[in-house]
Amino acid sequence: MLLLERPPQAHETEDADALIKEARRLRRRRWAIGTLSLAALAGLAMLIATLTGSAARAPTAASVGASAGVLPNGPLATLNVAGPLAVAPDGALYVADDPGTGIQADSRVLVRLPNGRFRAIAGTGKRGFSGDGGPAVKAELSDVSDLALGPDGTLYIADGGRIRMVSRDGVIRTIAGSGRPARTIATGTPALSAALGPPLSIALSPAGGLYIATGPPAGSPESQVLRLRPAGTLDPVRTVVTAATGGNRADQIARGKQLSDFGDIAIDARGDIDTARGPGVYGVWQITLNGDAHLVSGSYLTQRVGGQEPLLERGPRGAVYAATARGIFHVEPHQLVPIATFNRPLSQSLHGHPLSPLYFATSPSGTLYADDNGPIGYQTKPGYGAAFLQHLVSVRNGHTTLLWQEHSKTRK
Repeated sequence: MLLLERPPQAHETEDADALIKEARRLRRRRWAIGTLSLAALAGLAMLIATLTGSAARAPTAASVGASAGVLPNGPLATLNVAGPLAVAPDGALYVADDPGTGIQADSRVLVRLPNGRFRAIAGTGKRGFSGDGGPAVKAELSDVSDLALGPDGTLYIADGGRIRMVSRDGVIRTIAGSGRPARTIATGTPALSAALGPPLSIALSPAGGLYIATGPPAGSPESQVLRLRPAGTLDPVRTVVTAATGGNRADQIARGKQLSDFGDIAIDARGDIDTARGPGVYGVWQITLNGDAHLVSGSYLTQRVGGQEPLLERGPRGAVYAATARGIFHVEPHQLVPIATFNRPLSQSLHGHPLSPLYFATSPSGTLYADDNGPIGYQTKPGYGAAFLQHLVSVRNGHTTLLWQEHSKTRK
């Protein structure tokens, strides 16, 4: 039997049309909502990107410069006695300070602000050893003998018989040294258990490796230059004297032997280690990558002029500079070359005395910073003690600027 489909009635057609229209309306609504959602997500993404970009362009500790330093939250402080100096990659000047009455040890590290004031970076001013793993400004330092800044702004402090590190977030920790008197360190010695002994000198290689010149063991003039390995161990650097260029008898005797009396150290762009002092003389020696050592300074600087051994610092583009009683020199492979733009300004009198750098450092822009031997003082009259006079200066383009001075103190 053939069944014929019944034609839709009028009301049924109207209902179908209504359903179709409602479906189309819902589709349009969903499309609009989806479009708005996508637009909102796109806007949010743009906002996040903008904020991220702004954060990336926001001033950082490096871009702000000396006003930030390693630990921007440290309190303002007064510089009492200027000690070792260091300059960060951002140009910030760091100075070790002795806030007490003693003149032989420094127990704080300060950073100089653009307005000439100082802010504490590490140390409370009380001598001791404490604070590892916490804020550097709440730690106790014992005797700061040297400072160094890594390319990322990390601060390294030679503190008594230890090397301590202040990270960019202001946390301090010990990375080498037990604090015990110096003993000979064997290859592979765990850095934290090593008896390094004060005083210590530190230097960073162009790649950021840390080198340490140890203090001599008791009753011995011998000391070592050590390399800190990534695994946390120390290795002595081979140092055999292969050439004698100074014409000094002690230099001739040392030929073929291990160089074993080290003072200040610095590392040039080639990775060669320059060191002060040497066997029986106060000269500048250079140790090449293969461990060959030779005297750079020649005989005219090998005497103990005024009891001051050369001071060494790495400057712009990996150049190494030496400060002696005779002035500031550029250390070259076989000679020291005087730098007139530094020496002429330093020879000008301050309070009637030419500046004789006790510590110095150079900035990436070529500015020299130096403090003089004010802590030694000078005798005023019998039984009265010594008047205290010290300066901190910068030298740039042949001109000297006085940054800080301290005087009219009595030291018993």
